[in-house]
Amino acid sequence: MKTWSSTTTPGNRHDPAHPARPLSHRLRAVFIALLIPLLGPATASWSAAPEEGKVRPFRSLTVSPPGPQPVLGERLEFEGRWLIFPVGHGWLEVKELVEINGRQAYHIEAHGYSNDVLSTICPIHDVVHSYLDAETLRPLRFEKYQHEGRYHSEEIVTFDDPAHIATYRSLKHPNDPPKQIPLPAQFQDLISTLYWFRGQPLTPNSTMSLDIYTDEKIYQTAILIGQPMILELLKRGAFPCLMVEPKASFKGLLVRRARIWAYLTADQHRLPLLIKATTPWGPMSAVISEASLDRILKRKKRIRPSAAIHPEGQPS
Repeated sequence: MKTWSSTTTPGNRHDPAHPARPLSHRLRAVFIALLIPLLGPATASWSAAPEEGKVRPFRSLTVSPPGPQPVLGERLEFEGRWLIFPVGHGWLEVKELVEINGRQAYHIEAHGYSNDVLSTICPIHDVVHSYLDAETLRPLRFEKYQHEGRYHSEEIVTFDDPAHIATYRSLKHPNDPPKQIPLPAQFQDLISTLYWFRGQPLTPNSTMSLDIYTDEKIYQTAILIGQPMILELLKRGAFPCLMVEPKASFKGLLVRRARIWAYLTADQHRLPLLIKATTPWGPMSAVISEASLDRILKRKKRIRPSAAIHPEGQPS
């Protein structure tokens, strides 16, 4: 079984015979952050291109209670852009129920690929597997595998919830001793965070807090929930949404990487429609595919883009 990563993991040292590519690694880190973790500890604003999304206020929006998460068989597909250029695609899928250490667990798989053009410079195929306890919805096991040009990194993390210990192992350096990281009473990994958040009741203009494990650290993350709005997406429709933005800190210090924010539907599905980031290399974004919307919403929840809504957000 193979898996993914969001930033270089300290335990995965570079092979001197195959040095990593610093620029491609940084681009990959943001690309995968867009396509997979959504609410992870990456910590900007730019005007979206018309084909990516237009937003307008919608003050009268009522946020629906959340549906159950995760949903077996759900597959969310995304198309990634850097500046105005397509750079790749990715998906998350709730594949199956499996047994992990005697516990029933959801197996969630995430992939991120570079497209043919970017692959001529730096081919990317990163994969992540997260296993969530079917009863507590907390992570039991996390695996990530990076394949980026000649750079490769593989790791497995197991979570002992009763003992509050995470055990990290690098598969690239099997002779290295495992590393143990203390865990807080409540936590999520990068993948499980999305499904945890989608299952929460959301209040506009509020803040939620969550501890997130990634890269052998625990990040204290504040998730800012903005005002209701209508998001129009080309060829996809117009959707009542909430904008969410994570702000992470480590040991009390704000993590300043790329700023990432996302638009989630305000219905029971809490679908991440559009994810955006500003980085030192320019804006990046990931938009949900039409096929994903067709499968999950069946187009019944759409609001026609021509629907009249006053500038202040009240329907006509």
